[in-house]
Amino acid sequence: MKLGLSGIIVPIVTPFDEQERFSPAALKEIVDYLIGQGVQAVFAVGSVGEFYALDEDEILQVIRTTVQAVAGRVPVIAGTGAIDTRRSLALSRKAEEAGADALSVLTPFYIQPNEEELFQHYSAILSAVRIPVLGYTNPGRAGGVTLTPGLVRRLCGAHENFAGIKDSSGNISLLKDYKTACPEDFAIFTGLDTIIYDAVLNEAAGAVCGLANIAAGITVDVYRQTCAGNLAEARRQQAKISILRDAYRLGTFPAVVKEAVNLLGLPAGPTRGPVGPLRPEARAQLRQILINVLGPEIFIARQ
Repeated sequence: MKLGLSGIIVPIVTPFDEQERFSPAALKEIVDYLIGQGVQAVFAVGSVGEFYALDEDEILQVIRTTVQAVAGRVPVIAGTGAIDTRRSLALSRKAEEAGADALSVLTPFYIQPNEEELFQHYSAILSAVRIPVLGYTNPGRAGGVTLTPGLVRRLCGAHENFAGIKDSSGNISLLKDYKTACPEDFAIFTGLDTIIYDAVLNEAAGAVCGLANIAAGITVDVYRQTCAGNLAEARRQQAKISILRDAYRLGTFPAVVKEAVNLLGLPAGPTRGPVGPLRPEARAQLRQILINVLGPEIFIARQ
């Protein structure tokens, strides 16, 4: 089962009001803006979307609202990873019922299952749904748990709907190993904004970019220019992404992304505790970085 998707996937922020309640109207406004900037797909309730801070009912509400807001303009990928198999399986079924076009299943975190346990975990989920499923590795946030190329190859052989992987390790050699191990139509995406250029040069299908919430047009341009062979321009645009990524130091993830979206005039709202707002001086620095990278005209136009 082919995913049939390439380019820039945006793991969209989950907007909250001042009482930290999910705001469906705000999500629709953000979706419309990002699709207008040219992203190829929207990823609901990923890490930038604060999935860890949402209960199951909220996760499903966000997925349903995203599907409704997108209205078929681009594919919707739903994050359905959980620590235990039963919870991830149930969430995956409900996300499919809610209209998601594909699922992204993060490896279990907090615990450290072995390779056979990971195979059984993913097999149970893959057998329970009929839509494409992406594996998702983020070893820096999952205690080092990852999907080896051998395990990915085994899952591809056992389940036709295991259609791709998002790898946030930042390891280009691993991306190459996935490419070698898997069928030609297996879609490999980097989850690290700073290596879009390198990943696409090495035949990745694209990238899942948290910074696309802020600079969707730039991330899309990196992908398109790299595919077109305009490598000098692709590198120039990639350098802008690296500057934005450096701004993560100004606050606790994902507060910088959310605050930047707010500064651009979009209603992202606050992060949920314990992640707090940026300090005033950090917010001022972030605003200047946005002006420097995006340009004052673009920045002012969003106010």
